[in-house]
Amino acid sequence: MLSLEDTLPLATGSFLSLKAHAVRRRDRWRFLRSAKRPPPSAPHFQDTSENWNTGIPRITSLGVKCRELSSLFHEAPAVILDGDDRINRLVDSTLDWLGLADGSAGDGQLSFDSKLLDLARNHRSGNVAVGDLMRFMPKVFGHIARKFVVYPGAGDNSPQAWPRAFHYRNRQVPVPQDIVESAWNLMSEVLVSALPAQAGVLAYAVEVDVLVYPTSSLDVSRIHALIADSPGFWAQLGHRIDASKDHAAGLFQRKGIRDLFAIASLIPGFGGLLSALNEKMWVGDGLTPKDHQMIASAHVDDTRYITGLMGRRQNLDTEIRWEDRWISLPVTADAIALFPSARITSLSDIPATRHRVLVHDIPEGGGTLSRNITVSLAIVDPLPAILPAD
Repeated sequence: MLSLEDTLPLATGSFLSLKAHAVRRRDRWRFLRSAKRPPPSAPHFQDTSENWNTGIPRITSLGVKCRELSSLFHEAPAVILDGDDRINRLVDSTLDWLGLADGSAGDGQLSFDSKLLDLARNHRSGNVAVGDLMRFMPKVFGHIARKFVVYPGAGDNSPQAWPRAFHYRNRQVPVPQDIVESAWNLMSEVLVSALPAQAGVLAYAVEVDVLVYPTSSLDVSRIHALIADSPGFWAQLGHRIDASKDHAAGLFQRKGIRDLFAIASLIPGFGGLLSALNEKMWVGDGLTPKDHQMIASAHVDDTRYITGLMGRRQNLDTEIRWEDRWISLPVTADAIALFPSARITSLSDIPATRHRVLVHDIPEGGGTLSRNITVSLAIVDPLPAILPAD
């Protein structure tokens, strides 16, 4: 049995640890009050979370376990979780699995996005929730995606992936279990911290998306044109109408008006006037920084509760709306940028965060950049329509 002399140092150490954590919480609240109106931040593209000065609060894994995310989400549109070694390991493991890590090509491993036939085999017709996707529509989408969901399996509730495997060079390659477990454990802790009262009764899954973006907006337009021009006349017409609907802004986004705008925008002459008016309403949502082009316009993630972004980027920037300003969101390989999404408003008074994606264009022929890669984790509703019966 421990004596009083033995237990006193332990108790003192625990007290000092708690006191230090309380001081950090107090300082964070002071910082948040002073950061209510952050200054505009220049975009950053380096691959480390150091030297980011955006006014976005930071939190450690200890703060997550102490359920501080809920309070922080009420004060700021995003929170950066860093100092957790699982994040960098998860990014590295995911990129290695998909052949996207630096040096993979030297080992003879092709990246998952380099073979069109494999992408087609992994695509699930009519389903954009899982599988492989090519989504290219100027100012709306601009990426190739590998998507799967993680959910608790029957019996011991151990996390499982669906799909469990993907086609690669005429064989099935399973989703590595370490990626599955890391994504599930990390986002489950985030959910409990953000929604402590609801997390215990909420049925959920974790969506994992790996998004590969081109390094220029011109390439996005070229790939979009290639896809749009490939089918027959009527399919092309339908694609153009869908593209106009997705690009509608302001008044033209309203139900009913959106369809009329999409059709009318194809009328010679009149369509040009409508498109010019629509572009002005795009500008009304915030000016695009110089030498940047929009890849994905301002939106909230409708099907998600919480979104987390990591990755390795060269010239891609995600911006979040904080009051009346656009703030550059640090998306790196050693931290995860967390923000609330639309579904969270059904459970709490935490507002969803609007965000947009920009690319910093370089002159054509001005240099060779590697891919822009985002690893996205999100809390979503269970997907019974696609999950196998266990």
